[in-house]
Amino acid sequence: MAKTLKKLWKEFVNERKVSLCPTSLTSDYNQVTRWISRCPIQDIKKSKEVMNWILNEEPVLSSRRVAMYVKAMYRWSAQEENGYFKRNPLQNFRMPKAPQKDEEIIVIPRNEIDIVLQELKKKRTYRNVDWSRYTEFMLQTAMRTGEVRALRWNDIKNDKILVHSNYTLTHGLKNSTKTNKRRWVPLNKKCTDILNKLPQDNEYIFPWDRVAFQSFFRKKLKPLYRDSIISHLYRPYDCRHTAISHWIESGIPIPQVASWAGNTSEVIFKHYCNVTQDYEIPII
Repeated sequence: MAKTLKKLWKEFVNERKVSLCPTSLTSDYNQVTRWISRCPIQDIKKSKEVMNWILNEEPVLSSRRVAMYVKAMYRWSAQEENGYFKRNPLQNFRMPKAPQKDEEIIVIPRNEIDIVLQELKKKRTYRNVDWSRYTEFMLQTAMRTGEVRALRWNDIKNDKILVHSNYTLTHGLKNSTKTNKRRWVPLNKKCTDILNKLPQDNEYIFPWDRVAFQSFFRKKLKPLYRDSIISHLYRPYDCRHTAISHWIESGIPIPQVASWAGNTSEVIFKHYCNVTQDYEIPII
């Protein structure tokens, strides 16, 4: 019987899952499995038709993510040891241009930061973890969620911490940051206090499931947003936006902010310099 798209994907996942963390299999890989299961085109030779079907589905961002995994599957299937194809049938397939969308920058107002942290501290632990410390560390350092998860104790040197890895939901630990640039971030007193309270029984500073963090964060803030106690249903990533904006408010030069945050000065100017605080046009 001819190999179907579902069977090819299953073999691809079975080989990949040896090197994948469990959260990867329960996030993007599960999503792709569902999409492939409902794909009306199951003939693996009709690769371009499969891709066109995926890319015409909604939502657009999900369809592009699924399409990238399917491309990886076909690339794998054409390897000599697998031998399904003599040549990758999608080798020359060009993905349509991604829709242009500016990142939404949400800054947690100063009067709401304590409310958020206190709510996270109400239940001291979830899965034996105090997630308020993870949150506060992001608020102090402007690190991405996955960068905090990937930090090791030996990354600390002279009151600074080296950011050089990223723990992604789809691929687990990656030995590079989102921008592929290493950077040093200074540790202020609040960071030092947080680190002093953490156990050092693991090579990672925050060796916890970041999916649980994001789930817990959202679950705890939902009632506050519903009751209009906070102005947005914040995401953990908004802690990064908040830190960067507060650095700018404090008068730290944009190039230095960009260096600490792992962005370019152009990105900082474009996305953050207009959201730090409200100003009045002076009368001249």
